[in-house]
Amino acid sequence: MQILSVALTNFKTHKDKQFDFQPGTNAICGENGAGKTSILEAIAWVLFNYQGSYKKEDLIRNGASSAQARIAFISSRDDRTYEVQRSTSGGYILFDPQLNERLPYTRTKDEVLPWLRQHLGVAPGTDLSQLFSNTIGVPQGTFTIDFLLPTEKRKPIFDTILKVEEYRETYKQSNHLRKYSEAQSQRLKDLIEQYEDSLANWDTLQTSSSQLTEELKLGNQLLTEFEKKATDLSQKRQRIVEQAEKIQAAQRKQQTLTENIKLQQQAQQRMSATVSATEKAADICKHNKPAYEQFLVIESAIKGLDAQSNERQQLLLSQQQVQKALNKTQGEASKLAAQIEQLEASEQALKDLEEDVAQQRRLEKEKDVLQKKVQTFANFHFESKNLDEQGKTIAKEIETVETEIVRLSALQTTIEQIPAWEEKKSRIQQQLSRIEAAQQFETEIRALTETGKTRQDCYRQQVKAALVQLAQWEGEYAQIKAEEIESIKEALFQGGILSKETLTNLNDILLDLTAQTNRQQLQQHQKAIQIQLQTAYAQKAEAMAISTQEAKRKQLKTQQQKIQADLAALAKKIEAEPDITKALINIDNALKALDNPRAKQQLLIKALQQQASVKATYEAVIASQASSVQKHETIATNLKQFDQLDSQMRLQQEAKQTHQAGYLQYLQNQQAASQLKSVQAEAKTLAETLKQLAAEKNKVDQNIADLNENFDPEAFVALEKQLSEITSQADQLRGSLPQQQQRLDELTARINALKETAEKRDQARRNLKERDRIRRFVSYARKVYKAAGPRITERYVHNISKEADRLFRELLGRQNVALTWSADYEITVQEGAHTRRFINLSGGEQMCAALAVRLALLKILADIDVAFFDEPTTNMDRPRRASLAEAIARIRSFNQIFVISHDDTFEQVTETVVQVTREP
Repeated sequence: MQILSVALTNFKTHKDKQFDFQPGTNAICGENGAGKTSILEAIAWVLFNYQGSYKKEDLIRNGASSAQARIAFISSRDDRTYEVQRSTSGGYILFDPQLNERLPYTRTKDEVLPWLRQHLGVAPGTDLSQLFSNTIGVPQGTFTIDFLLPTEKRKPIFDTILKVEEYRETYKQSNHLRKYSEAQSQRLKDLIEQYEDSLANWDTLQTSSSQLTEELKLGNQLLTEFEKKATDLSQKRQRIVEQAEKIQAAQRKQQTLTENIKLQQQAQQRMSATVSATEKAADICKHNKPAYEQFLVIESAIKGLDAQSNERQQLLLSQQQVQKALNKTQGEASKLAAQIEQLEASEQALKDLEEDVAQQRRLEKEKDVLQKKVQTFANFHFESKNLDEQGKTIAKEIETVETEIVRLSALQTTIEQIPAWEEKKSRIQQQLSRIEAAQQFETEIRALTETGKTRQDCYRQQVKAALVQLAQWEGEYAQIKAEEIESIKEALFQGGILSKETLTNLNDILLDLTAQTNRQQLQQHQKAIQIQLQTAYAQKAEAMAISTQEAKRKQLKTQQQKIQADLAALAKKIEAEPDITKALINIDNALKALDNPRAKQQLLIKALQQQASVKATYEAVIASQASSVQKHETIATNLKQFDQLDSQMRLQQEAKQTHQAGYLQYLQNQQAASQLKSVQAEAKTLAETLKQLAAEKNKVDQNIADLNENFDPEAFVALEKQLSEITSQADQLRGSLPQQQQRLDELTARINALKETAEKRDQARRNLKERDRIRRFVSYARKVYKAAGPRITERYVHNISKEADRLFRELLGRQNVALTWSADYEITVQEGAHTRRFINLSGGEQMCAALAVRLALLKILADIDVAFFDEPTTNMDRPRRASLAEAIARIRSFNQIFVISHDDTFEQVTETVVQVTREP
């Protein structure tokens, strides 16, 4: 995997920036607050779904509605380039630049994260967020903390990373599976017992079924014989019944023909009446035909008169419209005449306004000049207000900067103690590294002390005996001088003092060694000094900003002086404002007194512009009025031709009334008269039909007589009786056989059910064997998972320790050191014959050791060759920072390394330097 670029839009402090990266070590440098860590946080958020303790709104730049980050990288899966974009408002977008298309993955958990695991080279199911926070991108300032924790606190952290708990959790969670498999086996055993109980009466049921089958067979044979006899009798009966049915059919036909003949006779009578009525209607129509024809002629004449009436009505409507238009033009002509008189008066008023308009223009020009000056004064006031506010803001900033300078100056006392604390730390470190030798030395000194005490006691006894012997010699031997005796006593006395001083010195050494060999006390003292040093170095880093603050104070005071000078200049310019305001008021009063003559002038000019148009309109209206008078006269002339129309209409109506009765008689009988021929033809047809029905009835009567000669009713009754007896016997058998068949079906169903039960029992036995096999497998798998966790963890730790050892030597640039990461996750370093724990290493060595283990974890567990370091040189002096920078630069096992630093330590040793600047 290789990250090519990171593009940020409204992401935290970045508005719109893109950062490009290369293989090897990429140093991300810049001042504090410039947003270096934000680049790492964007990579974590997009590629690893990790945003730490931040809320979504914390990622959005102030003033923006959403944040967006886009990362281009080369996949570990197929070595192709992809782009991953994530937005706080729109979610993920995956893009393939080579195909120039968007990938169809949008759901974060189900689609995007599995896709990222594949292309990052991470095992399926890995928690990317946890992998980043614990291994890939350890937060700033916490790189070595996990390794300094006690064993009981250190173990859960690395157990999670190595997924030890997953095996234990799988072992626990599989317990319900074991219980379930055992319950399934027991359920099958109980079910088999139930099946065995159900199959207890199977043999009895099979015997009853065989007997009932034989009975049914015999009954079916008898039923077949009865049914054969009944069939023969039924055939004979059927022939007699068919003959009886023919007689009945002939009788029904005879009755039908009789009824039809009767109906035809009645229809013939009705048809005769209809023919008479039709002939009468034809006579009436013949008599009234002249009146009918005259009535039609009169109606035609009335229609012509109606057309003339409509034409007269149209002329009357036109006359009304012309009169209305004439009235309208007369009103318009009056209005236009008055308007022409008014316009003639406006010409004189326009000449009277010329002098006032000239004065108004002069005053308005003076007013424009004064208003521009007033606007300038308003700008001066606004600028003065802004400068005043800037001055107050700068004064507050100066006060804040001076407070910060005082605070930073007070840190100097703590900073001055750093060398002493470093010396103490080094001394304690040396003591811890030599603690075994000190313990050995203490043992030897303690043995010397005990021996010295014993010899001192012996020496005292010997001195006492020698003094007694000297006293005897002094009395016995007069030749021994007293001076010699005193010198011997002095020598013995000095020997006792020397022995006592030697023992005292040895005890003092023992007291000092006791303090030097108390590992817990030394570690506590070292931890306290380490905390003091971290605080002091942090304060030293803060104190480095004092020169920046002093420069800022100088710059602010310069700005303050400039603002004060600008304010004085503006105040001098504003002094002329009252005079200008007074002059502007006088001009406004003069303009009000004139009452805007220019507007009146414009209104009069606008009105006079219509004078020609009004006169032309007036002339057009007069012409239109004359035209309307001419039209009105023409219409009156045309109306005179319709003076006799009403009398003509009245005469025609009277004639129509005279012939209306004959016309109505003709209409009432016209339809009946027109049917005369068809009615006569229908009467003739009815007569022929009645003749045919009479002939057919005679034939049917003869057929009935012939059928009755061969029909014997008594033979039919005897046959019916015999058939009834046979049918009764067959019905008895039919009634008993279904009950027997039902019993047989019930027995068969019970036997089939028992067969199914037997099959279920056999299947349950087979299932029980399978369940027992699964139960044994589950138990075996749980044992495997229970034992696998420690073994796999041990293997992981071994491989990680081996890789970390190689990386540690690569970081230090020395081959005579060895790093071991033990099963309890403790780091130890061996150099020559000496072995040191992690807590006894120097700050730089601790950082390199922690770095080696974390990189090894990343290499072994995730197979990711990209690593991130956020301020790894925090609280280090320059030599140690340079040393760590060189060590990181020597790493060749990773394709890409990102280092975030606020100083220039890494700029000299890295291939790529990305400068990040603070945005306003």
